Amino acid sequence: MNEYSQATETRIVDQVVVEHGTVPVDNLYFDLKDLSVNHGAVDYPALISLSPQRIVRNESGSFQLFRIGDAVTSRNIHAAILDAYRLCWAI
Repeated sequence: MNEYSQATETRIVDQVVVEHGTVPVDNLYFDLKDLSVNHGAVDYPALISLSPQRIVRNESGSFQLFRIGDAVTSRNIHAAILDAYRLCWAI
């Protein structure tokens, strides 16, 4: 089924290759999460408006932590760059 048009199509093929991506590389994120000020949380309205991230969930934290790129899901480098750009714009 086509994801966009929802049309169903039948094809006769010799071979089918399935690509499922990869598992996120998020172990470092989870190792650091409890030590961060924001516990890894993102203020999405602030992100969309390119405003600073001000979530505080751990007063004793010494840094902000955000998941981007392959720490979120299997993506390309351009998606990671865009994530980082949006988060760092207000710094």
